[in-house]
Amino acid sequence: NHRMKTILVNLAIEEMAKKTPVQLQPPGYSCEPVLVIGLPTYKDWGENLSNVLIHCLLYATTSTYMNESDDDYEGKLKHLTSLDGEELMKLSREHNATVIWSENDVLNEEDEEVDTVRLRELEKGDYQAIIVDDTYFIREPDITAFVADKYEKGASVVVMAIEGIFNISPLRRKFNVDWEFGAYTKRSIKLNDLGKEIIGDAFPKDSVYTKSHFIVGEGELFTEFQDPEDYEDEEYYPDGPPSPAPGSPVVTVVRGSKSVSYFGFVNWRDVSYGGILWKLCFVSVS
Repeated sequence: NHRMKTILVNLAIEEMAKKTPVQLQPPGYSCEPVLVIGLPTYKDWGENLSNVLIHCLLYATTSTYMNESDDDYEGKLKHLTSLDGEELMKLSREHNATVIWSENDVLNEEDEEVDTVRLRELEKGDYQAIIVDDTYFIREPDITAFVADKYEKGASVVVMAIEGIFNISPLRRKFNVDWEFGAYTKRSIKLNDLGKEIIGDAFPKDSVYTKSHFIVGEGELFTEFQDPEDYEDEEYYPDGPPSPAPGSPVVTVVRGSKSVSYFGFVNWRDVSYGGILWKLCFVSVS
């Protein structure tokens, strides 16, 4: 029944979240907060962002979380990892850790235009990274300009395929990347060498069959997984497995102290988002 499915899904999310624990940083470490633009804020999305939320609660320069008691970082981390996504979202807002500009707040109710008052406030801040919904980045010029400006000033950027817009030419222009939309399909995937370096244990499985937007170009972190057993019949496959299909669900280009990434996964039941997003936000400083 529906209730049982919900329970099982929540358990699956919690289990996936445990696979990429947030690591304690060296004494004196701190970071600018991460800004999240246009994403949902219900419990499941809190789980999807959990690693980022926890990291910023512990280490963001704006966070007041470590001031509220004498617990050390290890004790705080243990407590935070016991919370669900909704609780982490609430704490993040209370302690000014991750800056959350949710999908319900980006546009004014009256005219459906971008809330430029809030945008001007956000312009005053410095950010380690910005995670932004593809719809707002591609279709709202004010947000496009804001994110591109923060990127030029040193913030890393992760564009998420929430709606899944196929025309990603604005990303090519604003970030000077050679990315092309390849396909929206299901495919078995595995990390390639660059993916192992950047994402590592945030993608703990050898391979996953999942639906995604596949991007072709520099910085591909995944490649198609082809099980050798599927191509053992020499009559049909005399030359062995065919070449992997082009494209990756995640692409990342690192430029000095910043990076720009496209995140094309569309099903968090197949792939745990939290650890991957965390790695992408901090890839340039890892």
